[in-house]
Amino acid sequence: MNEQATASDSPFIQGRNARLYGKGAESCPYPEGSQDRQAWLQAYEEAAADDPEGEKG
Repeated sequence: MNEQATASDSPFIQGRNARLYGKGAESCPYPEGSQDRQAWLQAYEEAAADDPEGEKG
């Protein structure tokens, strides 16, 4: 059995997708202090910066 990770398995992609699908940062599934959580939250914030919908004021 050969299991291969795909790009969508990465915490970075998951965080980006969470933002794009309207989920809150609290939906991050990774534990506090983990590198995976850092990557997830970084992508989540970057997706907000790239989202023109988020710039409405």
